[in-house]
Amino acid sequence: MRFLYLASVWLHILAAMTWVGGMVVFVLALMPFLRRQSGAVRAALLEDFGRRFRNVEWLCFVVLAATGTFNLWMRGVRLGDFARPEWRASAFGELVLLKVSLVFVAMVITWLHERAVSSRHARWLGRLTLVVALAIVAVAVGLVRT
Repeated sequence: MRFLYLASVWLHILAAMTWVGGMVVFVLALMPFLRRQSGAVRAALLEDFGRRFRNVEWLCFVVLAATGTFNLWMRGVRLGDFARPEWRASAFGELVLLKVSLVFVAMVITWLHERAVSSRHARWLGRLTLVVALAIVAVAVGLVRT
């Protein structure tokens, strides 16, 4: 069973790296390149990358939800724990609730980003998603150290 748990943790980290890393590469590498392109080329490349990354992003969310749930179960967390005030008040419980909440917020922002009515809105929603993703990583570090 330990092998299964470690494989799940590995997959969880891989999905997080893919999701967050994809956003970082987009901001630090692709956007500077696209700024030097004509409007039509920029729009076509953004559309293509966005469509491809959207699929990767939602697949990462599914993998993160499944492995995160399994990893918590392997650490002894059960659904009923979420209703127990003493568990929610523990350092671990608070961090789990914060991480789950931030993941939900990231998914909502991602959904809104896909439906943005202007490039300005899309830009700000994309930046906000990255900030929330980095906060999730910070909370995750706290979780494994608790």
